[in-house]
Amino acid sequence: MCFSCLEKVKTYYQEYALKKGFGWRIRSSKKGDDGEVNYLILSCLREGFNISKISCTLKTLPSRAKNCPAKICIKLKQDGLWYITQFESNHSHETNPTKARSFKANKKMDLHVRRTIQINDDAGVRINMTFQSLVKDAGGHENIPFCEKDVRNYINKERRAIEKEGDGKTLISYFCKMREQNTYFFYDIDLDGDFHVRNVFWADARSRAAYEYFGDVVTFDTTYLTNKYDMPFVAFVGVNHHGQSTLLGCGLLSGEDTDSFV
Repeated sequence: MCFSCLEKVKTYYQEYALKKGFGWRIRSSKKGDDGEVNYLILSCLREGFNISKISCTLKTLPSRAKNCPAKICIKLKQDGLWYITQFESNHSHETNPTKARSFKANKKMDLHVRRTIQINDDAGVRINMTFQSLVKDAGGHENIPFCEKDVRNYINKERRAIEKEGDGKTLISYFCKMREQNTYFFYDIDLDGDFHVRNVFWADARSRAAYEYFGDVVTFDTTYLTNKYDMPFVAFVGVNHHGQSTLLGCGLLSGEDTDSFV
């Protein structure tokens, strides 16, 4: 089998995993001389065999790896098409198609669903009622690749985006004003595909100067949640020559995950 692009390969394997009842992930990839990915391995979520020094009885989430061999290997050839070079269908564990939609890799919300959730949230419709209406439209729970908790997480994420009431524009205007007053004032704003503000960082002249002298060790604190958007306020803090804490920069994050931190 061959595919015209890598995304179609992932979609195909996602649909296959959903029907068979297992979760999947990208196991490894390789890049060519041009820096682009030309080889990919998609495997079962329970691939590998974790060896931990901690007893499973002491873990809140014990390791579930089963050294599962199920995988698919895809390679980009000279004709520009992606070919399946290896396919392993056997699993070392039982699969359950009825629970496959609960795996993170199999969860998805299309544009219509996201738009419906946003409209209902703006209209004040309760989340459980919105989810029930989506279930009814799809013809049952088994036809929806997400749960009510995913709807709540999506709404909370949208609410944290600084967009409503023009606060995003006000923030940018304020930063521009500060930059005009002092050219050493620095700020950076991360936007998503819909131009919503996701992450913000800023540092004034004094903080930048302090970093030049006391930036050897920097702490990163995300324990503050004092704004109406529930966005973690982060403080970059160093230690000066008197052993006192000194502020090196500030930020707002859309969430406490890898993408936001990086």
